[in-house]
Amino acid sequence: MSTAHQAKILVVEDEEIIRCSLCKLLEHHGYHTAQAVSVKTAREAFNLQQFDLIISDMRLPGGVGSELIALANPVPVLIMTSYASLRSAVDTMRLGAVDYISKPFDQGELLSTVNRLVSEAQSSKVQDTEGQTTESADNPIATTASIQTNPNQPHLSLDQYFAHFVQQNQSEMSETMLAEKLGISRKSLWERRNKLGIPRKK
Repeated sequence: MSTAHQAKILVVEDEEIIRCSLCKLLEHHGYHTAQAVSVKTAREAFNLQQFDLIISDMRLPGGVGSELIALANPVPVLIMTSYASLRSAVDTMRLGAVDYISKPFDQGELLSTVNRLVSEAQSSKVQDTEGQTTESADNPIATTASIQTNPNQPHLSLDQYFAHFVQQNQSEMSETMLAEKLGISRKSLWERRNKLGIPRKK
């Protein structure tokens, strides 16, 4: 399995300052990066499947970043948006994004998310390779295991997304950060926890 030092990430962002600073941050932490200013540029300049992860702004010249989800499949796409809210998060995940992050982003949070997604993508590649060599006759559902636990489903509801997001991130985020990420108040976070029966981790 490759490490961060071999992982390749494509950053698609039309604002040069954000694009360049993000690439520098990723390169400083051992990732190889490539840049594009739009979906069209990314398609014409690169074989999208060569990357381990694509990070794209949602609003781009001539199109939206979510177009990359289908174009780059099965490469995971992390969407950046300045319009973070629980609804926009669900909409983004429904389109097939592996995750989203709001701008301006916290560097530590971004790196943590990138590390997790790259690790998951690389693990998936290894499992797919092993599955192909052993062939699915013995285990026909092996390659769908990740899909069964993946929240990125078309029928995802607000409550389902909320529950998944909180359970996945509450060990690393404060209540204030969770609420900000979801675009709701701490009171709403508490009320939704109680409604859905999601306990706080000590």
